[in-house]
Amino acid sequence: MIQIADLPRDRVDEVLHLALGPGQADFVGTIGDMVKDPLPARDFHVVWDADQVVGFFKIDRDYAPTHAFAEVHGWGLRGLLIGAQYQGRGLGRALLAALPAYLSARYPRQRLYYLTVNCRNARAYDAYLASGWTDAGGLYLKGRSGPQNILRLDLS
Repeated sequence: MIQIADLPRDRVDEVLHLALGPGQADFVGTIGDMVKDPLPARDFHVVWDADQVVGFFKIDRDYAPTHAFAEVHGWGLRGLLIGAQYQGRGLGRALLAALPAYLSARYPRQRLYYLTVNCRNARAYDAYLASGWTDAGGLYLKGRSGPQNILRLDLS
């Protein structure tokens, strides 16, 4: 069973072993680049499976000003990664299933989240939809690897 927790910036070395699988660099940056993010409105989170760190993601509390499609009170999910060495065990789906409860507990006043997923990443798109995210319609065209679907999670 997975667990999710805050990852203080002074402990980012705990996730540096997470690897990208073939082709994943088109969709998410390396973990080394992701943890260099200096913006204080981006919170780091770690994903555990038993006693192993298997994943990472960020919550962007200042998402709407840089993403015109997002409602003013919407936050962003960024850089979700299950390390390549841990993929194929259902951990990504387990994380997505646990995410709404975690977000509700961690950010009790926040109800609306957004993410973008590359149009070529059908597997991730389907996994997000299966876990309660909805397609917000339209495409985000400023992604580094082509057009991205806009997804929304409403925890109201």
